[in-house]
Amino acid sequence: MRIISGTYKGFRFPNRNMPHARPTTDRAKEALFNILGQRFYYEDIHVLDLYSGMGSVALEFCSRGAKYVTAIDNHRKSLDYIKEITIELNIKNLSIKLSKSLIYLKKTTKQFDVIFADPPYNANREIDELIQLLSKRNYLTSEGVFILEHQTMKQINHPALVESRNYGQSTFSFFKFANEHE
Repeated sequence: MRIISGTYKGFRFPNRNMPHARPTTDRAKEALFNILGQRFYYEDIHVLDLYSGMGSVALEFCSRGAKYVTAIDNHRKSLDYIKEITIELNIKNLSIKLSKSLIYLKKTTKQFDVIFADPPYNANREIDELIQLLSKRNYLTSEGVFILEHQTMKQINHPALVESRNYGQSTFSFFKFANEHE
C-alpha cells in the first residue's frame, strides 16, 4: 500500500497488524482519484474520510493538496497509525478524530466537498443509516459528492445514487444529494 500521487508520491505505508482495517487497494484508489481529478481541483476541496482505517484515502487527498481533510475512525490504533504517518511526512492539512462515524455526523455542522466512507463490509444496517443521514442533512456543498466503498455483492438502491464503479470485490457508489438548505 502506497501513496500514488502528489507531494508524498511513493510513500509506502508501514506494515501493522490491524485486522479491523481493510485498506482500499492501490488499483481501486488510483481509479477513484482519476475520477475525482476530473471533477475537482484538489487544492479547493474539504474532505471527510469516514471509517478511515489506515488512512490511505485521507492521506492520498492530503498528498494531492486538498485544502483540508478530516479523518474519522473509532479505533484508537488506526488513528495512532495515521498520526504517526502525519508526523513523519509533516502533513498540516489533516485533522484526525476518534469517533464513530454516525455520531460524528450527528454532531458536526461542517460542510464538505467530498465525503468518502468505507464502512465494514458486514455493517449493512449502518450503511443504510449512513446514506439516510447524509440524504437528510446538509453535509455536502452544492457540487459535493458522497462516495461509498462497499462490497460488490451489496446492492445499493437510493434515488441519489448517480454512478457505481466496480473494482473486483469492491464497488464505489457515488451519490449527489439535493441541497435543499441553501
